[in-house]
Amino acid sequence: MATIIEANDIKVGTQLAENDGFLWVVDEIVKETPKTITVRICSDYSSFENHWKIKRDGTKGGLIKSFRKTTQLYGII
Repeated sequence: MATIIEANDIKVGTQLAENDGFLWVVDEIVKETPKTITVRICSDYSSFENHWKIKRDGTKGGLIKSFRKTTQLYGII
């Protein structure tokens, strides 16, 4: 069950949920500043290859997202 977490609590492996229940996994913390955190999120269950952790050609997939550390998100730590 997803709970509300602050972006400041995100770690590699944290699952972030969208409103429709779709889950993303935090694969990498790309950059962190005192006020923001930028992460690579992936979903190997997505039908879109660009969302996969590793694409068929061997390159990194996923999306890069930045959050203010005070942003509240649905997540599973």
